[in-house]
Amino acid sequence: MSWTLEVQVTAPHRTRVGFSHSPFAVPVDRPLLPQTDPDLTLRYEDIVDRLAYGEGRGDLMMKHMRAGIRKGGSALVDEVRAIPALSDPDVRRYFSSRMNVFFLVVALTLFAVAWPTASLTHDVPAYAMPVTAAAIAWPVALSWSAPVVGWAVSLLAAMIIGSVVPTVGGWPWSIQVTHIIAMLVLSFMAALRCPLRWLPVIWLASTLVLVNAAPDEQRPGWIFGLTSSAVVIALLRGLFASRRQLAERTRETRAAESEAAVLQERARIARDLHDIVAHRMSMVVVMAQTARYRLPDVSDDAAAEFDAIATAARTSLEEVRQLLGVLRESDETPTGSGARTAPNPGLEQVESLVAATRRAGADVQLHLATPLADVGEASGLAVYRIVQESLANATRHAPGARIDIWLREGTADQVELAIVNGPGTDPSLDLAGNGAGIPGMIDRARSVGGSLVTAVTPDHGFAVRAWLPASSERGERAVTDGSAGRVAIAEHSISGRRTSGSSDAEG
Repeated sequence: MSWTLEVQVTAPHRTRVGFSHSPFAVPVDRPLLPQTDPDLTLRYEDIVDRLAYGEGRGDLMMKHMRAGIRKGGSALVDEVRAIPALSDPDVRRYFSSRMNVFFLVVALTLFAVAWPTASLTHDVPAYAMPVTAAAIAWPVALSWSAPVVGWAVSLLAAMIIGSVVPTVGGWPWSIQVTHIIAMLVLSFMAALRCPLRWLPVIWLASTLVLVNAAPDEQRPGWIFGLTSSAVVIALLRGLFASRRQLAERTRETRAAESEAAVLQERARIARDLHDIVAHRMSMVVVMAQTARYRLPDVSDDAAAEFDAIATAARTSLEEVRQLLGVLRESDETPTGSGARTAPNPGLEQVESLVAATRRAGADVQLHLATPLADVGEASGLAVYRIVQESLANATRHAPGARIDIWLREGTADQVELAIVNGPGTDPSLDLAGNGAGIPGMIDRARSVGGSLVTAVTPDHGFAVRAWLPASSERGERAVTDGSAGRVAIAEHSISGRRTSGSSDAEG
């Protein structure tokens, strides 16, 4: 169905517009309602001007034509898609690749050239020309999807045509130029995409067929060219394969190292938590069991309550041991009782750790804003381990750089820690690591209910910031972002890429 837009042109405008009659009917592709359609909101003079300069009638007609073309094109596409052969999944998969479409266009071009030129070089009957052209060109369409199959078909066609069809006009080759081009393309693609062990077979067969089809004086050149091409392809494929394998092994190694580091750090955290929890729970058991002897006038009900507390604490201790596991020391660690029962490092050992690093030649400065008191063992151990890992990373990746450590007791029962190092003075001494230190520190901070972030500083240094619960009673409470009282990092403002780890608040 079609519609027309009727425009009434008054007499004063007919000469300027160039229309001798009025009204003027303009075809449109849909009905237009003057009350609502925006196309009719123009003033009468504007409509007349557009008709005068061809903007009205021409635009509406072109719009109508474009709509018809789109409709017809959509119908044609639907008809093509309805063809049973094109609905096959393999055919759809072939046309979904741009490389397949490209080589299909190349094959069509070769077919269009090989058909009319076949009689110029070979004595081919007219009825056999399209078959010969198809045998030459169509294997090229398989150059990307199945290059070995296309190469084999082209090779077989070259052998048959070269031995059966005689040449005319003094043509020195036994095959057409289009066939030579098709064989070179297919041989190259097959050599690139076939299994590497098939490369000698493809080179040998292609060389024999092409050299046999070539004139005698050109055969040495073709042998040299095909052989050198095969060697270059083999070297390139070997190089790319080795690099690909190296990249895959590097990724696997890094993933394994990262996983091993996380597992090792979790095992160490489990061991530390086991020692701390076992110590505290053992004290609860002892205090509950001895309460009736230490406290005067303990009633029978209170004594029974203390016994229940001791039993519950003992059961909890066993469950914690089952959960965390009793971790054994490695072969390199002394197995004596002194090694197993040695106290865990904490805040008291941070100064000695800094002093030892300073004695090793590093420029380390420790800034204690306020005296730290009543810090739980878990948080103290986390502070020690984070400082230890940060110092190791700074001395490894930024040798000669100044390292500043800020540590203070903040608000919201938090211990705030910041370690900042500048860029190394000698980049050649930078030792590559496995990238497992930062995940270990994040896991360490999370284990005590804290958070840790890292970032690159504007001067290309590195900064680590951690917020950990201070008191033992609140060690299981997750620390949020710690908006109040965070550590001031002097003139260093942290920016750049951040790696964060924080736990959700539990209370």
